[in-house]
Amino acid sequence: MERSVPVWLLLLCLLLGAMTAVMFGWSVKTTAAGSDRFGKLGAATLAVAGFPDLVRTTLSEMRADPDSQLRVPQTNADLSAFRSITGRPGIDVQNLMVRGDPAALARTAGWRILVGGFVINGEFQHAALALSPELEVVKAWILTEKDIPGETPKPTFGKFLHGFALLKDESVIVTYDVGVSLQRFDRCGKRLWVIGGIFDHAVSLHESGNFVWTLRKHMKPGWLGDDELVKVDVSSGRVAQTITMDAIAAANPNLEILGAREKDINWANGNPKAVRVKWLDDPFHLNDVEPLPSAIADRFPGFEADDLLVSARSLNMVFVVDPDTLKVKWWRTGDWRRQHDPDWQPTGEITVYDNQMNHNYSRIMGIIPATQTTRVVLDGQSIDFYSRIRGKHQIAPTGDLLLTVPQQGRVIEIDSNGKTVLEIFNTRPGGGKFNYPLSEAIWFPSDAFNFATEPSCAN
Repeated sequence: MERSVPVWLLLLCLLLGAMTAVMFGWSVKTTAAGSDRFGKLGAATLAVAGFPDLVRTTLSEMRADPDSQLRVPQTNADLSAFRSITGRPGIDVQNLMVRGDPAALARTAGWRILVGGFVINGEFQHAALALSPELEVVKAWILTEKDIPGETPKPTFGKFLHGFALLKDESVIVTYDVGVSLQRFDRCGKRLWVIGGIFDHAVSLHESGNFVWTLRKHMKPGWLGDDELVKVDVSSGRVAQTITMDAIAAANPNLEILGAREKDINWANGNPKAVRVKWLDDPFHLNDVEPLPSAIADRFPGFEADDLLVSARSLNMVFVVDPDTLKVKWWRTGDWRRQHDPDWQPTGEITVYDNQMNHNYSRIMGIIPATQTTRVVLDGQSIDFYSRIRGKHQIAPTGDLLLTVPQQGRVIEIDSNGKTVLEIFNTRPGGGKFNYPLSEAIWFPSDAFNFATEPSCAN
């Protein structure tokens, strides 16, 4: 004889299930916001809530093509006129393709540092490569993220080298997108110090060589992070100064653009009518910070040496802030879309890498803060220049414009007459229509370093 489930029992189960779901959601939200109200139970529910992300990450790492999250599609460029870049003995970089104008490169002789992910001696590595004036790889810094105190680094293909500074002693300071550290390595790749944390996008060396400015986020579940500008001592790795965007907003209460994507902070300043709100996550997404060099400070009326030039991608905004008073001295928005890498120029102009996300091409824009005059420095249509995200540029003392196009795995160098004199593609070995992204390309004068004649690290 079959027995049916009483209706009251079914309704009770549904009610208990609904109450459990509500309590679970409340526990996750409360714990994620920083409360310890639920204690160990809250930590457990937070871990369970994050399980789907863990599963996705694990499955991604088990794929036959584990680099699928890192690689980028090839462009339609004809590579038949390109050659492979060769390396000195012991440095075999595969499928790094170059085409250059020998006469133009002779006029702009110097070192070019490439930063990104490369296949070196048969293995994918995050690295920086020193190219000689003859475009031969003469040095490689292999940059790993291992044994970070208190942190669990993602696998090699789960991150992107993004933030690099080269010091006079040939040591380097680096960060990663989706990394968990800021690290300094010596000229042979030995780690000198490490700071755990989510540093990314930029490492800007101060003209004194004594410290760098970088960016850090404090991540929370359901929240893409609180942005900070961080000043770090080069010799010790000690954090010398931290500037939060909360503090900058508080120091500039009438600069309403900072609240355009308002986050959950107290803007009230004692106003009983105010409320705490969060409109959108990732309200600023800082992606660059650069101090004004003293040698050119007089070209920028109203600014002083060491004022910080900052890019806030989420606001389509570039601004200048005094690192001592936190007063915003100047800002501009709307002339670029999801921009990166604003740079001070000796001409009194600020140049900006304008990604123009979801448009057909990227470009380089220039603006003179003193007059608010803008111009298009480079229109990317003619050279198929487009990077939806990321990107760096440099105007070298020679007048050449060096572009890094991460989402094309490409570097382009253009002379002052608008002619492309150098082009590099970081193609993915093994076939397929993909490249590996390049993070940055930097020009240094020939007498700045002696990479070609220095003793081997193997010795």
